[in-house]
Amino acid sequence: MYNSVLVPVDLAEQGYTDKVIEHALHVLKPGGNLILLTALAGYQMPIVGSFFQPGTFDKAVRTVHQKLVEFVSNELPIDADTCTIKVVEGKPAESILKTAQEQNVEAIVMASHKQSRMSNMMIGSVANKVVCQASVPVMVVKG
Repeated sequence: MYNSVLVPVDLAEQGYTDKVIEHALHVLKPGGNLILLTALAGYQMPIVGSFFQPGTFDKAVRTVHQKLVEFVSNELPIDADTCTIKVVEGKPAESILKTAQEQNVEAIVMASHKQSRMSNMMIGSVANKVVCQASVPVMVVKG
């Protein structure tokens, strides 16, 4: 059992996160810290940011954070007040690894989305990158 578990959440993928949370709760000690993380694409990069009005990224972070709170409250068997919800900017695998280190998590529980063998060989999946580079145990739940 772990004191802190990180769960990456992709709100665009229906049906994955609830299964992953169920597994995370099985390995999380009672009273432990469950951290839910969503990574947003890089709006802050100068070339990308120039296409948006000032404050757009901050609004996106607030909106995604609220959607995560609503998702937890409406779809999961936990209270949003009992977990940590983080929204960060960056590539998913890098954001997961960085957050795991910053938050001193003891484990990561994440989904593996179905991809073709060729796709995995050519570009690699987020789950594969996290498994290969994480310094803590990673549980991958097949989607």
